Amino acid sequence: MWTSIRSTAEALDDADALAGLRLRHDLPPGLIRLDGCSGGPLPRTSPARLRRFVQHRWEPRSGRPPGESDWRRETRLAAVALAPLLGADAGEITIAESTSINLFKAMVTAARLRADRPVLAVGHDCFPTDHCLARSAAEHIGGELVLVDDADRLDGLPMDRVAVVALSHADLRTGAVRDAAALTAQIHRHGALALWDLTHSAGALDVDLHGWDADFAIGCGYKYLGGSATAPSYSFLADRLLAEEAHHPLIEHFAGPAAALAVSELRTVLSILDGVPAGALAEKARGLVGLFLEQIEEFCADIAVEVAGPPASATRGAQVCLTHPAAQRLADALSDRGVLAECAEPDLLRFHFPPAWLSHVEVWQAAEQLHSALHEVG
Repeated sequence: MWTSIRSTAEALDDADALAGLRLRHDLPPGLIRLDGCSGGPLPRTSPARLRRFVQHRWEPRSGRPPGESDWRRETRLAAVALAPLLGADAGEITIAESTSINLFKAMVTAARLRADRPVLAVGHDCFPTDHCLARSAAEHIGGELVLVDDADRLDGLPMDRVAVVALSHADLRTGAVRDAAALTAQIHRHGALALWDLTHSAGALDVDLHGWDADFAIGCGYKYLGGSATAPSYSFLADRLLAEEAHHPLIEHFAGPAAALAVSELRTVLSILDGVPAGALAEKARGLVGLFLEQIEEFCADIAVEVAGPPASATRGAQVCLTHPAAQRLADALSDRGVLAECAEPDLLRFHFPPAWLSHVEVWQAAEQLHSALHEVG
């Protein structure tokens, strides 16, 4: 069976229209990184490309808008590179801070725009740090924070008092992808604002903030976008919202310090995706995930491991979560075999499938090593 599937994986790599993206990443030999939490691989830059980058990086100030600093220039160019992957305009994006800090700022801004609504709502499946910052935002405005357990049951919330609903586009525990356009429309019908966390989406799923009619969005610069673990995050503020407070530009609420070098690095990795449609990345990610699930389906039934998947009617994102009573031991056994996975909880192991640099053969190899590791751990 394994030989047959490896041949299938090789054929898929041969037909992969995005295979050339791998050549622009410096991929360490013998290591398959599916952990998704320690940043992407370094970009591989040719001497000519490096020379152009350095010249562009240190171009004379006369070639910039008046008064533009190195940091502002780098954030502007990074926003230009990121915008097509989000379905947004570059002017609506700011590169700064961490995802959780941007969540805080977005929720406070939303509360200003809906001053008669003291309740902030955030998805229960968001990171714990997001919950902490969301609670701080609620305390900052003298309001209340509520957790959304089921995004399909927003009517159970006191929506007439909710200023903003913050949800993750892809559920981190199950990998289910939410219908952002439909949920945004539902939130808007109640007079609230919609904030989407794209940390587990951008660079691997088809994101269209304008098409969704989203109000705010946040996300990290690493994971599927390829930035390092220290890459700055980004935030989105719909241009139409600026008119609601013309004398107090809301974009200032998203301005925060970020090292020019870190932003430059993010811009470099984003340039690898220049001209690549988000839909093409999403299509490959679906194929990678499908291949992995197909491989592990055979042995999951005989070992104490289960796929924590979304409902049959839901779309799966670019991740697979497995439950196992000894998830950390299993992660360690995989690491010894050159496969990095994320041990998210004592019984939960998470695999991420970045389409920009992961190959189908690597997915085959990862599943093979998982098979061996499961037999070792028991």
